[in-house]
Amino acid sequence: MQLNVPTNWDNNLLAGLGGLPILSFYGRLQLDVIGGGRPAAAVPYVGADAARAHIDLVHKSGYEFNYVLNSSCLGNIEYSSKGRHELKQLLDWLCEVKVDSVTVSIPYLIEIIKRNYPQLKISASVFSHIDSIDQAKMYKQLGVDEITIVQSYNRNVKFLRSLIKQVDCNFQIIVNNACLFGCPYRRYHANINSHSSNSHGEAPDFDYPVISCSLARLSYPAELIKSPWIRPEDMSYYEDIGLSRFKLSGRTKNTKWLKNAILAYIKRKSPDNFAELLSIPNGFGSIKRKNYHNAPEAELFIDNSELDEFIEYFLNKDCQKTSCNACGHCMEVAKRAVKTDDIITKQAIAGYTDLLEKQFKM
Repeated sequence: MQLNVPTNWDNNLLAGLGGLPILSFYGRLQLDVIGGGRPAAAVPYVGADAARAHIDLVHKSGYEFNYVLNSSCLGNIEYSSKGRHELKQLLDWLCEVKVDSVTVSIPYLIEIIKRNYPQLKISASVFSHIDSIDQAKMYKQLGVDEITIVQSYNRNVKFLRSLIKQVDCNFQIIVNNACLFGCPYRRYHANINSHSSNSHGEAPDFDYPVISCSLARLSYPAELIKSPWIRPEDMSYYEDIGLSRFKLSGRTKNTKWLKNAILAYIKRKSPDNFAELLSIPNGFGSIKRKNYHNAPEAELFIDNSELDEFIEYFLNKDCQKTSCNACGHCMEVAKRAVKTDDIITKQAIAGYTDLLEKQFKM
């Protein structure tokens, strides 16, 4: 097992993590010319000099550093002379501070980096939405060294087994992101975050995808179970089919949370409340918190003891070929495992609904 884990740029994060099966730490500045999968306001600020020192500390701890360049849209600045100059400046700096690899979504950027900066290993982002054998082969031909599998296929063991067998590449899966299964907002949200984290973009005052998916999870607890996370206890099922790289989500979290998540996956033991390990999108960590004051944060409890053997159901199941309503497995598990405060949950649902209704008015 090798973990790719997020950094919040706190040097204390590295304390006590030496000698563990961690391949790399990953992160990015709040703003640069490319941007990435989290809005600038949601991730900790770090200056260039402090980032350089942190990357050096990661290397001294025996680990690699991956810089995130996984914007899904640049508004075509990558084709302008000004944009290309800024792109070169950024990539030159990444090499100067000895970044080992970069995570990229846009095929054009993959080819630019591969041709001009061969010293940088390239990881295809989950935002590349790689969900077929041929697509994975095409990204491999573009020059990627690693592919992050689209999250909706995390529990499609048949597909994963075929992918690993037929494509000669390193693969990794994100294990603790609580996005909706088959999320209809995913591509749009990637674009919003991309423009909210690059130096040419602008952050909106409202995050429609986050509010919508938060409302869905609160209204239908089964969405928390359907979300394609993988428990620490269940990683062996994936190792058995040939996967060895697992990526943790959580760049917006504090150091205590990150350490707890890292150690839980290394020790392969979840806390009693499995929700403590999940990186769940919510309005309180989004672009401008002042817009969400009418929606209280509802605490979630997922009873880990009710998730034993949960993953085994999917070993011979193809969720892409059936309806969740027709299947019902996750709904039954949610009835036993998901526990919430009814009063706070109802208040949160009302608050999020009100926020959305106000935004729909013309």
